[in-house]
Amino acid sequence: MQQVFISYSRKDMNFVRKLAGDLEKAGYDVWWDLTDLRGGDDWVRVIPAAIESSQHFIIVLSPNSVESEWVRKEYTQALSLRRKIIPIMLEATGVPFALNTINYVNFTSGDKYVDNFNSLLFALGYTGEPPVITPPANSFSFLPPALRKYAVPIIIGIILLLILASIFIFSPTPPPPTTPTSTLVPASVTVQASPTQTDLPTGTVTAASTATLTVTTTQTSTAKPTVISSSTNPPFNRLTFCVNSQYANSINVRSGPGTIYVPIGEPLPVGECLAFSARNEEGTWLQVAPDQTDPTLSQYEGGWIFRELLGLGSSGPIDLPAVTLTPTPTASDTPTITPTFTRTLTPTPTHTPTLTHTPTETPSPTETDTPLPTDTPTP
Repeated sequence: MQQVFISYSRKDMNFVRKLAGDLEKAGYDVWWDLTDLRGGDDWVRVIPAAIESSQHFIIVLSPNSVESEWVRKEYTQALSLRRKIIPIMLEATGVPFALNTINYVNFTSGDKYVDNFNSLLFALGYTGEPPVITPPANSFSFLPPALRKYAVPIIIGIILLLILASIFIFSPTPPPPTTPTSTLVPASVTVQASPTQTDLPTGTVTAASTATLTVTTTQTSTAKPTVISSSTNPPFNRLTFCVNSQYANSINVRSGPGTIYVPIGEPLPVGECLAFSARNEEGTWLQVAPDQTDPTLSQYEGGWIFRELLGLGSSGPIDLPAVTLTPTPTASDTPTITPTFTRTLTPTPTHTPTLTHTPTETPSPTETDTPLPTDTPTP
């Protein structure tokens, strides 16, 4: 009877209890700390011994377990002993760096527990008829996993809201308040003529500037890595290597030379052989060559595989040309706002005085008396 060790967080105990029972129905000897640790046992000694005596190591991934220091110690021990590790994704979370090259069995869909359990049996190498199991008895299985833990508080809140709503609906409505009516009396308007002004304003037109916004679309560049062959390395013949992993039944083929790149195609089964045409500059990743002889492998062409998953070890030269990653800009539309100014005419009144004439008096000449000559007799 093969022994299976389950590493998990105590906050996920209900799921692990159901999983352990179903694995025992399939004939496995399941070791998990809730049932296999007795009072007085030395955890530091018993748990590593249980991992060493197990043929399979299952880790239940959740936001709780990835933060657990004890779970980290358990899968580190399993890696050092080269045990077959099978991750189970219970709730969506990040995969620990040490396990990111191993495919996990997705249990996040609670309504597909039976199908997910059969996938787990396949990963364990189970060859018999799967046992008859039932989905977990969870009244809130229709909810997403992130909401199930809050299902009871949500239901209580809904009940309180319904009670408050019924109080407002069935309470008597007070009569509308009476408002006094008012009678409008037309006011008399007296028009008084204003005196005539001699100084009347004349209009003068002046220009003013008003800002308006015009949206202009410009293009910005974002970097996208492309692979360009190094000019210093001449091309070599293609080499063929087979996938070799002791920790999983299949591996991921990445879109670039690193775990930060997304997988392409379906998970590649262990033992499959492919032709490779290039490597990265460090020689840690190999690129799948185009025109594979097997048409089913065309989905991996141009992808990258970690060299240790091909049984090549972590050092030693590989007779393949190196490629260099260089960024290539790709255009993306980003709207920018450019202000423009439009001149509008606004009349500004100015006063121009009107000249009036006022007569002035000029003195007229006055008359004076002039004596007349008189005749004087001569002797």
